[in-house]
Amino acid sequence: MQTINQLTERFGIENAIWFEEVAEGYPVVHIRNAHASASIALHGAHLIDYCPTAQDPVIFTSRAAVFREGKAIRGGIPICWPWFNAHPEKSPSHGYARISFWQLDSVSSGDDHTRLRFSLPPQDDGGLTAALEVVVGPELELTLTSHNSGTEPQTFSEALHSYFHVADSRRTEVLGLDGSHYINTVGEESLGIQQGALTFPDEIDRIYSSTSGLTIVDPDSDRRIQLAKSQSGSTITWNPGQEKGQAMSDLSDEQIHSFICVEAGNVREQSITLAPGDSHSITLTISTTS
Repeated sequence: MQTINQLTERFGIENAIWFEEVAEGYPVVHIRNAHASASIALHGAHLIDYCPTAQDPVIFTSRAAVFREGKAIRGGIPICWPWFNAHPEKSPSHGYARISFWQLDSVSSGDDHTRLRFSLPPQDDGGLTAALEVVVGPELELTLTSHNSGTEPQTFSEALHSYFHVADSRRTEVLGLDGSHYINTVGEESLGIQQGALTFPDEIDRIYSSTSGLTIVDPDSDRRIQLAKSQSGSTITWNPGQEKGQAMSDLSDEQIHSFICVEAGNVREQSITLAPGDSHSITLTISTTS
C-alpha cells in the first residue's frame, strides 16, 4: 500500500492535491480546483465527497461512517465489483473492490479539471483487473474499466453505488425511469414497470433495465442532479427507509432521509462477459442545476 509520504512526494500539488491519513494506514486524497473539491479514499478507490464551488455537497457520506481496512464506507460512491450483491459461492457481498486498497497511478490537471487514475492490484480471479478514472471539475466523471488478462472468458457484474445528498428523501423524485421494467427486491422478489417519477416514501431496492440518463429533483434544496450513463444497462435505486436505517450502526438517525442511492451498473441479465484480452468501460457523469 502507498504511504502518505510516498503519495505526497509523487503527486502532491500545493493547495490542489494533498493527502491525509483519516485513520491509521488509511490515506485519502483531497482535490481542489476552480470548479469543485473532492476527496477519494484509496481503500476502495472510494469517492467520499464531491462539492461544486459555492454549492452544497452532491455526494452523501454518513457522519458515522467507519474508515477501516476491510469495512465498506457508508456513503460516497462504493465500487461494487466484480459482482453485485450476494455471490452464490464467494464473499463478500458486492465484491472485493470496495474493501481493498487501490493504487493511485497518476494525477493530472487541466484548465478546468483534475484527473486521477487508480488501479486495483490483481486478485486471484481468472485475470480480471479493474481501473478507475475520476475527473473532478464542473462535472464529476467516473469511468470504471474492466480488463480480462486471462485465457478464459470472464463474466462479472458492477455498479457505481452512488449516494446522493438530498434535503429529504421522502420529497425527492427521480425522473427518467418512466416505463422501465424493474425487479423489486424488498421482501419477496417481484417484477414491475415504473409509472411516472420514482419516489422514496420508505424502503426501496430496485434494479431497472435502463440505459437512460436520469434527473434527481430535490425541491427542498432547489436543485437538480443530472446523471448521464455510458455502457450501463442497469439502474439500481436504494434507500433503507426508517426501520432498516435505524438498525445501521454506521448511519445516524438524523441522516436516514438525507440521501438516496441511484446507481449506474450492469447486473443480473446485464452482466458483462469479456473474452480474453477484451475490456469494458462504464462511465457515470454527474452535474447539477438549480
